[in-house]
Amino acid sequence: MAVGGNDSEGIWIPLISDILGREIERGRFLIGLYDPAAHWLSLILTLSSTLLQKGYVVNISATNTPPREMRKILARTVPRLKEPEVANQLIISDMYTWQTGGKSNEAEVIDSLSLAKAGIDFRMEWLKHAAHYDFAVTDSFSSFLRYNDERAFSQWLGRIVAHLREMKGIRLYSFIKRYHSNALYAELESFADGIIELDYREKSETLEQVLRVKSMKGLPHPTDWRRLKVDSNGLMELLT
Repeated sequence: MAVGGNDSEGIWIPLISDILGREIERGRFLIGLYDPAAHWLSLILTLSSTLLQKGYVVNISATNTPPREMRKILARTVPRLKEPEVANQLIISDMYTWQTGGKSNEAEVIDSLSLAKAGIDFRMEWLKHAAHYDFAVTDSFSSFLRYNDERAFSQWLGRIVAHLREMKGIRLYSFIKRYHSNALYAELESFADGIIELDYREKSETLEQVLRVKSMKGLPHPTDWRRLKVDSNGLMELLT
């Protein structure tokens, strides 16, 4: 497994670090909460493409999005995208294809989101390459809740996070806002190191996408909403 970037104590995560004004410490576990209509995929691919170009090892877990769609957007800003994949600098974990009844050609495949069906092997599969990632992100962890009880899922995720904290990477796992129980959101926020929110806000009879760092434990930080725009490549940038 190739190792990109460097092993410094922190990584400048675009958009999020731009708001914080500082790098994010390695080993941090972040939760992303997003409005179902917001462009969360654009956000995570913006972060991933920038970090790939800087040489970091990036893992994207696809539960709601076909991997080919992710590659299509990434290829607009990452020249010769196949090269980081061959070098194991970009790893797309395919958890999407099995839901269509098809067979995946990806190098890393998980064929079920049911924890009861997969059992302990699922945890081992999830952690198999995790120590090598500088940055790992999901398009939507809410997909797991279509196949699992919230309590069982929360217990499983808590065990996963305990292992991940010992590793060098930064994780950003996402959930749809206003979709799950209040108890689950409270538990997620209790063991996350930071909460990132992507939402819509109405201004002058139009809707604009906004991003904020709701919390980042142990660090002073602004909590105001920042405006975003999606460029012609399908990637995001801060406006204010």
